[in-house]
Amino acid sequence: MVKKQLSAAQGIEAACILFQLNSRQADILRLAGEAGLPGDTVPDASRLRLCLEWQSFTHAVVTAGLMQHAPNSVLVGYLRETGHLLAQARGEAAPRAEQNSPSLAQADFVDGPFAAQMALLGHGRQAECPGLFCQRLATDPLLTEAATDKRVEARLAAVMAMVISAVWDKLEQYEILAD
Repeated sequence: MVKKQLSAAQGIEAACILFQLNSRQADILRLAGEAGLPGDTVPDASRLRLCLEWQSFTHAVVTAGLMQHAPNSVLVGYLRETGHLLAQARGEAAPRAEQNSPSLAQADFVDGPFAAQMALLGHGRQAECPGLFCQRLATDPLLTEAATDKRVEARLAAVMAMVISAVWDKLEQYEILAD
């Protein structure tokens, strides 16, 4: 199979698009409802927590895919977009200048849910991601009951496996060049 070549900038853009396609709030809440989690029926803080946990999983999936299929300069370029991607996912405008000084929310995201998912994906332990996802959601009293239901975890496992496969398969189709 002949791989399409992408410049470093195009590789970063492609990675950002993969994140955006798999982390829209409305889609996350729909998915949560289909999996048995109370997406639209919980207060804003719990919905935000649910979306943030999914976005951390998605961000880790794209990052792990870039680790396999792209030069380090592209990986670093994508990670520099974290604040911008999170702001877009929340429907906010984030000036590019903010990327040089990460916000507290961005630092909490990177050091918290993203680091937890990345620790698994970076070591090839994808099968543990649904359990971690549910474990982290279970700390929210409004999500605890559903997050500890093994049927919910099994449904999430299927969806997470599809996301991992789709993102990594897409990245494998490209030869992403270094700067």
